[in-house]
Amino acid sequence: MGEDCFKVEIADGVARCTMNGPTMNAIGNELLFPLIDGIKGVLADDDVRVIVIRGEGGNFSVGADLSIMGEKMDPVFLYENMKNVNEIGHGLHEGPKPVITEVDGWAAGGGFSFAICSDLTYATERAQFLMSFVRIAIIPDLGASYYLTRRVGMARAKELALTGKVIGAEEALSIGLINKVVDHDSISDEVMKLARGMVRRAPDVLAMTKRYLNAAGRLDLQTMLDFEASVQPLLVMMPEHQEAIRKFIEKTGGDKG
Repeated sequence: MGEDCFKVEIADGVARCTMNGPTMNAIGNELLFPLIDGIKGVLADDDVRVIVIRGEGGNFSVGADLSIMGEKMDPVFLYENMKNVNEIGHGLHEGPKPVITEVDGWAAGGGFSFAICSDLTYATERAQFLMSFVRIAIIPDLGASYYLTRRVGMARAKELALTGKVIGAEEALSIGLINKVVDHDSISDEVMKLARGMVRRAPDVLAMTKRYLNAAGRLDLQTMLDFEASVQPLLVMMPEHQEAIRKFIEKTGGDKG
């Protein structure tokens, strides 16, 4: 059953990863291990240039399977597997490959964390986001505090985390939690179109752009300027840049970019 709970389809440089577990894609025994193995696989696969993560069945993920929480939960089991999930979340957020999450229905708890560890998040009009941790007397985990504050700022992050309020897609868009709201009938096509467009870009440039944007909030301006000045002269010597300039000049008939 595990393989059916997490499906990876790779075509034309895009890895489309789909959660299809029981109980609204709750991260329990059935989904947890194939998810970890599947994400590790696409992160390590040199043929994968862009990663898309989504949920089947009308929901992204409601987070931890509560039926194995509480008195049933072995703290050692939880610790070891949180480390494993944290590892893939870190790889998705900090790694060189652009990551897009496609959210339909509920993204709650750890599912919320997973939805925003990406570079871009598209959601349907029926998406619902819930930082549910406070409701069950635990702290945000799987990187939620880190990702959330960087997306919406400290004040909004505290509001969502401390109250456990539910927000819909339009509010999520208005506060900067997600990038776009798309009708549920067309979101998969639009996300795949976006992913295939990214595949056509130079992978080293995408990786460096992602790395520097991630670093920008941690470093001072002068350090960022020095990094840019060090890297840009190397990139303009790359064949991808020179070919892009040649095509631009041929298309426009000009010599200015």
